[in-house]
Amino acid sequence: MGFPPVDGGLRAPSNSVAHPAATMSPDLPPPDPEPSVEDLGMAPALCARRLYQLGAAMVAVHTLEARLSPVQFAALQAVHNQPGLEQRALAGLIAQDAPTTLAVVEKLAERGLLVRGASPADARVRLLSLTDTGRAVLLQLQPAVRKAQAALLRPLPRAEQQQFMRLLVTLLEAHGKMPTRPAHGVGHDAGAA
Repeated sequence: MGFPPVDGGLRAPSNSVAHPAATMSPDLPPPDPEPSVEDLGMAPALCARRLYQLGAAMVAVHTLEARLSPVQFAALQAVHNQPGLEQRALAGLIAQDAPTTLAVVEKLAERGLLVRGASPADARVRLLSLTDTGRAVLLQLQPAVRKAQAALLRPLPRAEQQQFMRLLVTLLEAHGKMPTRPAHGVGHDAGAA
């Protein structure tokens, strides 16, 4: 399955031109084409973005029934996994900037799904915990969200699913110090909060 051409199909695919080495010696296999900026369908960042969009949409089918975005679900899951989680730490866990995380937390608190309390060590630090209602909503959604996550990887054989996840984690850890959002809100995910 390929991506639609970004230029309306008016130019030949970048890999349709024979590589000089392939035409000089029939004994040499043609080199593997490398993704280029011009061939957007194969650019790693675009592929990652499209996979994210597909995964978020597959999860949203289930979370929207409970009036939650996939990011709000992720926030509930993170707080469930770490009761008393600092709001700042939540931002990193759900890969959102501070303003978006604040909006997510405020919406979840308004709905009575989580509570914010001051840290005993520093009143400026907000600690998050699920309410009983928040825990119930999360536990109700978890099986469907797990199935959606599995469906995302289902086209790959099990061994390749595990390899794919290891490679994703390797990339994320290698780039972990990089900001998750461009400056000035460019690229902000609509509806995240």
